[in-house]
Amino acid sequence: MVTTVSILIRTLHSMTATRQVPGACLANGTGYMAHWLKNPSKAKRREEDIPEPYEIVCVCGVSLSGYRRKAPYRHTCQQCGESYFILPRNTYPPLQSRKKKKKIPTQQRITEYVLNSPLVTRLREKRQQKQATRKVQAADNGQPAQAELSPFELPPPRTRLITPFRAILAGIVLIIGVTSYGIWHSRQIEKAEVTLKTASEAGQQLLEEGDLVGANSAYQQASEAVDILGRHDRQAFDVQQTARELEALNRQAGAPLFDIAEEAVTQIKEQDLKGWQSLFDIRYEGSWLLFETTLSPVSSSKEEAGPRYRLNFPVMLDEYTLNLDLADPSFREYVERHPGEPLIFAAQMKAFEQDKNQPASGVILLDGKTAFLWSHLNLYEQLGIPFDEYHDRGHVEKLLKQQTLFLERAL
Repeated sequence: MVTTVSILIRTLHSMTATRQVPGACLANGTGYMAHWLKNPSKAKRREEDIPEPYEIVCVCGVSLSGYRRKAPYRHTCQQCGESYFILPRNTYPPLQSRKKKKKIPTQQRITEYVLNSPLVTRLREKRQQKQATRKVQAADNGQPAQAELSPFELPPPRTRLITPFRAILAGIVLIIGVTSYGIWHSRQIEKAEVTLKTASEAGQQLLEEGDLVGANSAYQQASEAVDILGRHDRQAFDVQQTARELEALNRQAGAPLFDIAEEAVTQIKEQDLKGWQSLFDIRYEGSWLLFETTLSPVSSSKEEAGPRYRLNFPVMLDEYTLNLDLADPSFREYVERHPGEPLIFAAQMKAFEQDKNQPASGVILLDGKTAFLWSHLNLYEQLGIPFDEYHDRGHVEKLLKQQTLFLERAL
């Protein structure tokens, strides 16, 4: 083993001694390689004081350890006597890893190539020239230049109208609103049920006592309760029908038709037609009239959507005639089923018109939307119309039952 190592060292020395390197400086018979081996780096010489441990396992199984020296030496096993060659400390500086060049992403390289291309450069220069020209023009005009968005800059992001938070908030508000409405509606239903019972009983009692004003107030409350409950049975119909009839009785016209006709003649002579129409609207518009008569159809104007009926109840004076027309009544089906037959109904006065065909004749137009057929005989008697051989009670009662039956079938 010793002989082999000696031969290798001699061979190395002989090779370095005889080899000539161009430009190398040989001294004392040693070559360039030997001179290089004797010149460790300064950093390595500073690290020579740091021990370098080693550890090997002998063939006999004993672990041999120690520290490397400046020169090679042999470490002999004390148990079996086997000798091992220990290399000296490393005199070469440690290898330094090369810094890797930063690789530019492909997308960035493409972007830089496009932005630096001659075409884009020319476009950028033209845009800069235009902006400079605009700034100069704005400065000459005394107006501040407006900042323009570059074509290579993205516009600011738009604010989203619907976001998850807003959607959740809207859902919460909707649930609260629906719940609140449900609670309010249920309370209104409960209140309407109580009002319907108490108001109808109070109205019936006041009606029996002859207090039409108090009965009207009570039945109006009961009618509103029926509307809230949405009922369409016979009891609800009776309440609403009684409320309408009491309203018509309490809001009758302040003067008979004969007095209205005489007033019309006087006002038209003294002033003019427009003056009387204005006075009519103030005094009589919206007031109720109750009629027992027949209806006959008349020609209506193009502006009216439905038919017009004339009441067989003219008011005739010496030099003036007052007619009454009903425009498209709500009970038009009953009139068509019973043509030429008398009927009892109430209607509101709507307007006064001059008859186009007869200058000495006027027309009181009745509102057909609010007009309704009468039903109750006891309320009809409150008008004070006496029954006699010309005004038979049985005939009136039969007519009112026929009208009531028609109204109940229409429910």
